[in-house]
Amino acid sequence: MTTRIRSDRLLLCALALWLAACTPPAASTGPVSSGYLVEPVFAEFHDFLGGPARLGQPLTPVIVEGIVQKQYFENALMTYNPELPPSEQYALAPLGEQLGVWDAPVANADLQGAVVVDGYIIYEGFVPLYQQLGSRYVGRPLTGVRYSAEHNRAEQYFQNLGFYISLDQPGEVRLMAYGRQACGEACSQPQPAAAAIIQIDLPYGEPFTSTAARLGDAFTGVRLAGPYKNADGSLEVIYQNLVLYAQPDSQVATPRPLPGLLGITPEPLVTQLNSPVIMFYSIDGQYGYNIPLFFTDYIARHGGYELVGLPISEIRMQHDGSATQCFINVCLRYVEGSVLPLPLGGEYKARVYDQPAPQQSPGEIRIQVWEQYSQISSQEGQTIFATLYAGNQLLTGLQPFLEVSLPTGGVSIHQFPPSNESGQTQLTLPPIAAENGKLVPYRVCLSAFGSAEVCVNESFMIWGN
Repeated sequence: MTTRIRSDRLLLCALALWLAACTPPAASTGPVSSGYLVEPVFAEFHDFLGGPARLGQPLTPVIVEGIVQKQYFENALMTYNPELPPSEQYALAPLGEQLGVWDAPVANADLQGAVVVDGYIIYEGFVPLYQQLGSRYVGRPLTGVRYSAEHNRAEQYFQNLGFYISLDQPGEVRLMAYGRQACGEACSQPQPAAAAIIQIDLPYGEPFTSTAARLGDAFTGVRLAGPYKNADGSLEVIYQNLVLYAQPDSQVATPRPLPGLLGITPEPLVTQLNSPVIMFYSIDGQYGYNIPLFFTDYIARHGGYELVGLPISEIRMQHDGSATQCFINVCLRYVEGSVLPLPLGGEYKARVYDQPAPQQSPGEIRIQVWEQYSQISSQEGQTIFATLYAGNQLLTGLQPFLEVSLPTGGVSIHQFPPSNESGQTQLTLPPIAAENGKLVPYRVCLSAFGSAEVCVNESFMIWGN
């Protein structure tokens, strides 16, 4: 035992010299004018996609759903899933699909000089940004190019991002406010870092007691709070070093990704350090993290990597002579021959459990509107779709009305059928006689719950006569 401790200390000395030479400076994330910070876990991804100039301001703090972390920005929703392969952990959510905007694909893939994806022509002014960001982050097209009379701009909707060019200031491509449109009540007020707590002081029992007993008090630390029930239905217990959660009907308690929830982000992958007292954990081929044997032995005795999670950092020497290393669910500390988890549970409790419950506020009435075809002939009837919301709630049984500005100069008014359980309603117009290239503006309006009338303006073009 004495020999092993001495070798561990020699290893720490060698690691201290190596880390001092190789550790890169940490990046910092500054505040933005919305009052929220770009969460550290998304800082590098945020910069890669163009920062606030392109994505807009953050609208929320981090939102935690199981092990997945999310953050809304004005123009996008970022997601991070540590269980996916490294190249897929960061992504943009398909908000365009949630907005319910869609055109039927019509383009010929052999169209000379055009960029055609899945039957949609990418508007030539959008092609450079589409190619710069890549289809992985932009997503596939949902519509062809459209003209918005309300904003006097050309628009095109994709799965994850929406592009537009103002015709008043042509040349600069911007992103549509997908995040602000889709966020709803999540953006109406500050929220704690995890799902809101709706019930506290539940009896302490399975599956938490057996999991904690198996791991031991030295690993979990004392119980700080819980079980309590979150708004998503999950049960949660906060320990000094670990946070466990479970679904009500589950017999298994699962760790939360505690370091990530507190802003400890994954470090860049490194190559293997050639040492007999180091185990290299491969994440992506020859790249991964070096883990000292005193940590690997401890992990093997306490649930393995299935419990502590994959490594997210290299070992770090601290000013007091100790060494720390973080994994998805815990951070470990070696000092004076002993290994223990870092007590991160207290900070999580302060951020989540000790926060006041968010107050419910009535949702803003909003309408998502789209037509079946962005271009249609005078021999066909156009179908207009509308989805009705109050905040994030779908509205059923309501009847918006439709005003169509006819090419002859008149206005045609129609009443939609009541919206269904998905909040959606649709109306098919009779064919409209007009010349090719004629724009047909229309608007959909709704007045409900005593609120002011809400209207959305759109248009389609007569073509194909």
